[in-house]
Amino acid sequence: MDPGQRPALAGLRPAAPTPARPRPLPWATAAAALVLAGLTGITGLAFLGKISLGPPAPSGTGIVFYVVPYHYGYAFYDSGLVERQAIEVKVGETVTLVIVPAQALPREVFLEYNKRSLKLAVGGLSPGDPRVPAKVQEDLALGNVEHIIGIAAHPVYVTTNVAAVLNGQPFRNGGPATLAEAVSQKDASIRSVTFTARRVGAFDVLCVDSGMDGTGTCGWGHKWMIAKGAFVVRP
Repeated sequence: MDPGQRPALAGLRPAAPTPARPRPLPWATAAAALVLAGLTGITGLAFLGKISLGPPAPSGTGIVFYVVPYHYGYAFYDSGLVERQAIEVKVGETVTLVIVPAQALPREVFLEYNKRSLKLAVGGLSPGDPRVPAKVQEDLALGNVEHIIGIAAHPVYVTTNVAAVLNGQPFRNGGPATLAEAVSQKDASIRSVTFTARRVGAFDVLCVDSGMDGTGTCGWGHKWMIAKGAFVVRP
């Protein structure tokens, strides 16, 4: 036997050579790096406010705002569903207002919006007067649930469509739980209008009269449902 050779031990097999690990293909490594860089870039832009992670706006509709009318006022939100004190645009911009009635949301959400009416003087009643929420309940019982949204000096006249989802009830059951859900699901109660802001200034958002007698479909507080200077058009 050659001195450089050793006999294999009985019952044992020689160890198999360890297979070489496959190297990642260059294109796969590059693709992974691009995906990671893209995600990092998106996160950074969102943090800086350069892009919105809110609900996607309808294509070709310019700048989008959401308006939530309630008895007897409004809440305004930008395209990312961040609440704003007013709608601010530049002259010449195309604007889309998406109207989401507060009554399209759950009872608890609707009542939270209506607490805002207690902070204001409405119809000659002082802020916090218990007769205001009593009037709201009275209007709901009478079926005064719709609003007609208008903007002074602009071609905006949008009637809400919440009665279609209330089914004769004062509050909705089984609808979207939040404003974001209502928007993403394109709830049947939602209406919208698109127009161009052509005049510089601050214009009132109001509930437009629905009849010759000056009464509106939202009832008692209709004539005081005005957001002074809430639509702002800058040069």
